[in-house]
Amino acid sequence: MKHHNELTRMTLAMAWIRTVGSHEEMVFASDSRLSGGSDWDCCPKLLSLPRGDSLLAFAGSTYDAYPMMLQFRNWVENNPGALNRARDITDLKKRMRMVFNDMRKFISDLPHGQTQPDPPDCELIFGGWSWKKLSFQAWRFHYVPSRGILDFEPVQSGLIVGRDHPIVFAGTRAAVEAARTQIVEMLKAGGNFRPGKRYFDMEPFEALRDIIRSNVYADVGGPPQVIKVYQHGNSQPFAVKWKMPGGRYTTVLGRPLFPGEQTRLPLIDPDAINFVPAKTLEKRARSAAAGARDLPQVDSAG
Repeated sequence: MKHHNELTRMTLAMAWIRTVGSHEEMVFASDSRLSGGSDWDCCPKLLSLPRGDSLLAFAGSTYDAYPMMLQFRNWVENNPGALNRARDITDLKKRMRMVFNDMRKFISDLPHGQTQPDPPDCELIFGGWSWKKLSFQAWRFHYVPSRGILDFEPVQSGLIVGRDHPIVFAGTRAAVEAARTQIVEMLKAGGNFRPGKRYFDMEPFEALRDIIRSNVYADVGGPPQVIKVYQHGNSQPFAVKWKMPGGRYTTVLGRPLFPGEQTRLPLIDPDAINFVPAKTLEKRARSAAAGARDLPQVDSAG
């Protein structure tokens, strides 16, 4: 019997290679809901590694996923070769598998009569820029019952949108299939779904946005969260414009910013699908503040 079944519901996360003119970038995106007895719609599901060129995303049980993700991040931070990128991400994924499976050896105090811990009820996506292969790489990490371990699944395993459009999904199977279907429809409508045409823009993000708003899947909700990895080996989180309770409209990795709180992150408008640079946001904030100072003062006693 699972002792953490209140945290075992999935969600929806994805990673894909976006083509921008003659360049490519890797995009990670997810919803922000943790659920089980209640819905918590401001929770981070994307994690940047301190080396800058790689990311993690998860779907499923926080009991299983969070400790593994954070301990692997700690390992990267404390291993010089991993931190300074001397070790490529293709090497890191092997160490990740080792760390995750070793951690499970230290689960104890099992229910009476149980000799092995429950299988981890989560999926992770790991990816980023590989200097060895000079390309973006991504993998899905999940429990393999036949081997009794957590292991990687390559993109070619079938979690793709057509042969020439690799994308890694993690999460609720029905939501994944809905996202896949919508992405194919958008690619076909744009003439980008044909053999030899490996092309994504922000179609996966649009599918995620629409699935969240549909409220069809109870475990998919909250504002989208987005981080990109660039070919120069650095990652960039984005703020997302998203209406939240209390009149808040800007979120960062799921968290709605306080009224008046500023961010130096670039902003994504999920409907216009445009990216507003941080400098533009700062200029707007300064202009708004200056405008407020120039307003005539009202005598409250009057």
